[in-house]
Amino acid sequence: MTTDGERRDALNALAAVLRGQGYRVTVAGWHLSAGDGSGRVAEVWVQRRADDNGRLWFTRSGGAPICEVGQAMDAVVDVKSQLAE
Repeated sequence: MTTDGERRDALNALAAVLRGQGYRVTVAGWHLSAGDGSGRVAEVWVQRRADDNGRLWFTRSGGAPICEVGQAMDAVVDVKSQLAE
């Protein structure tokens, strides 16, 4: 079973990548918000997926899956997609 620390570490690792690319990022609890300065904001959550043996996944608001936490670059692509919408 995943721990709170693992969830926090996953979000902080994603936040570091996004900050390195110039995004404004806030992490609170199991939630990350990233903005590009234009007023648009992308949201990412970290949740266990029961249908994937409880592994941690990054999800969109409402639980729509993005990717497993080990594939952070896929989450970065999704954040950029959200910001472009």
